[in-house]
Parts: sequence; structure tokens; C-alpha cells
Amino acid sequence: MNLRETVLANGTPDARRLRLHVPAGTSPRNGWPLLVLLDGDWVWPLDAPPEGAAACAVLIPGHGGLHGPVLPRWSQQGSLASSQAVPRAQALAQRALDFTPPAPDGSRWPDPRQPEWQCGGADPFLAALLGPMLAWAAAQAPLDPARLNLYGHSYGGLCALYALVRHPGRFAHTICASPSLWWRDGRIEALLDGLPRALPAPSGPMRLTLMAGTDERWYPLPPDPMHPRRPADGIPTLPRLEALRRRLSDTPWLDCALERLDGARHGDALRASAQRAMTLAAT
Repeated sequence: MNLRETVLANGTPDARRLRLHVPAGTSPRNGWPLLVLLDGDWVWPLDAPPEGAAACAVLIPGHGGLHGPVLPRWSQQGSLASSQAVPRAQALAQRALDFTPPAPDGSRWPDPRQPEWQCGGADPFLAALLGPMLAWAAAQAPLDPARLNLYGHSYGGLCALYALVRHPGRFAHTICASPSLWWRDGRIEALLDGLPRALPAPSGPMRLTLMAGTDERWYPLPPDPMHPRRPADGIPTLPRLEALRRRLSDTPWLDCALERLDGARHGDALRASAQRAMTLAAT
């Protein structure tokens, strides 16, 4: 793939590092399908599609204006490695802000498991994504506006579901892996109950693909480095995700499916689901 990269609003608190990976060769008549890969810095590069398979362009929004990936590297004790602690902790805090819904009154609120993180900045993040980020991407390569896909995992999955709430119909396909449904006592599920029965503009059916590993569990309490988590302490993810799929199944314009990632735990599901998202976005 060919790489284009930039930093939007460089030197300001709203700086955004963007990377666009464009398939080599001639684009389809209407342009490449585009996959917005939240947390893409954590998994890129992904495996190339098999020879002869369809391809898509991939847009990776970063957190802040730093060039290159900002990846969390953890010590065996569960804390950030000291040499990386400050920039990576800042990136994780910005990620939590970007990917989470605001409080009911529209304000920010603390993260339930990391109280030092402020949450509730998903609206300005999505506004930037749907505005200058996509505008920059469209200026770099021919993209098909009817084949816009959004992928997120964990907090990114929470953000993808929130995008469905706030901008229904804007993404042709929302691909949501291991979403943090537990966040703020199921706040996102309550918001999804308010989806409209019809889209504001005529369009074809939208797709929502939910994914989770068969061995995934979520943990409602903050991590304790002195007491490693045991599988028995967690709550299986799949039953709640299946309940969400049933909850959304009567939305007329939304085609909702659930895919199981065999043998995957929460961390494993990130790369496996991102790889699957590339295939879904290209077809």
C-alpha cells in the first residue's frame, strides 16, 4: 500500500496525526472503499489480502500530533514502561476522551476505571473525523463515499456504536469488536434505544457487524497490579453482545450480525477483528 500522512491543526491542542494507506494500482470506478481504523496504530500493518481479493483504503486517526505510532507498552507488573510512561499515558488518556460519550448534560465525566482520565469527547472527535479528516483523505486518493466503513475495538467499539447513535446512516458499515458495553452502566445501550425508525435521507440498508472472542470477559473493577485478573473474575462478553444484537434487530434500516472469534480473548480480538474488518470493508 502507498502511505500518505499529515498532522491536522499541528501545534495546537487539537492536533491530529493521520495516516492513509491506499492500495496500489487502479481504483474501482467509484473509488476505493474506505475503512476508518480506530486504534489502527496498535495493529498496523495487517496482513495483505490474498492475491486477487478486493482491497480498501485505510485511514488511521492518531491521538495528538506526534508522528509515528503511539503504542502502549506494559511492564510485567501491569504498569507503563518508565521510558514510555509520559507520552503513552497521555495518548491513552486522549484516546479515552476521544472514544467515549458525554454525560447526560453534555459535559465531560471521569472514566469509571481510571478516574484520572476525562471522558466524553466523542462528539468533537466524530465531528473532526467526518469533517477535516475525511476531507483530507478524499483529497489524497479516489474514495467511494457510499462505501465508508468505521471499525473500533473496546473503547473504539464504544465510539463506533456512539457514531451510529449520533450520525445514523453516515457509515455504510459499522464494525464493532468487543465494545465496552459495561462503560458507565451500559450508557451506550440506553443511547442505542433512541435510534430512529427511519433514516433522515433515503439510502440503502446500513450494516452493523458485532464481534467478540469466545473466551472474552469484561471486568467491572479497576485493574490491581498486585492481584492479576483471573478468568473466573470476569463476565463473559458474548451473551451481552448477543442481547444487543437482538435489541437492534427490529431497526428497519440496520442489518445487524454477530461474529464469534474462536478462542480469542479481549486483547487477541483486536488484531483478529481488525483483519476481518479489512475484508468486510472491501466486499
